[in-house]
Amino acid sequence: MELLFGLFGGFVFGGFVILALLYVLSSLAFVKVFRKLGYQSPGLGWVPILNIFILATIVTTGVSKVKVLGAFELDVNIYRFLWVLPLAVSLLFGGWGTTISYIFAAIYYGDMYSRVYASFDNTDVEDQTVLGAVSGIISIIFVVKALAADNNLVQLRFRHDDVR
Repeated sequence: MELLFGLFGGFVFGGFVILALLYVLSSLAFVKVFRKLGYQSPGLGWVPILNIFILATIVTTGVSKVKVLGAFELDVNIYRFLWVLPLAVSLLFGGWGTTISYIFAAIYYGDMYSRVYASFDNTDVEDQTVLGAVSGIISIIFVVKALAADNNLVQLRFRHDDVR
């Protein structure tokens, strides 16, 4: 019985260490992205959920409507709060809701990450759509790409069909 409790405690501790490491790495990535995009308070990258709202705000500054993944147009204020949708769907519906929330996350985060990647690489946002969408599901791609970027400020890139 002691062995069982010991294994359980080890798994719990190991899981906590992994989660803490992921939190630190993702926060460092947000801080670097905010700094690189010229945001005045990059330290807010350490605040969960707020960092997503700030990133959405940064990538939509100067536009009134946003073309998400080149597919559908949203008002910029709806876009900035769209991070609630995957969370709400997952919590409200469970099961299939979790699957649907992953699809929403791939679209929403993928669009934001596409804009960030295009800004970093000085390419068109459309060229970064696939990598952005994959990063929306597998967030470690965003972390690695952000942390590997140089420290130079970049000009934010928009989709060709964003309404300014």
